[in-house]
Amino acid sequence: MENYIVCEERANHSRIHVKICQHRCPNNQTCRAFQEYMKAHLADAMEKRSEPASWPREKLVSPTVA
Repeated sequence: MENYIVCEERANHSRIHVKICQHRCPNNQTCRAFQEYMKAHLADAMEKRSEPASWPREKLVSPTVA
């Protein structure tokens, strides 16, 4: 199951989605499972995105000259 980690703090429901852990858990900065997941997936995300994001020309706002 992708995007789930095993939480050591939760007794009965030990599997938790990473986003829930990230936003609700007060121990996510020190949690070993969460930190390992973030390190592994951050490296994957950095490899996939090698070029900077580009905005469509319609979305760009031209500066106004006063």
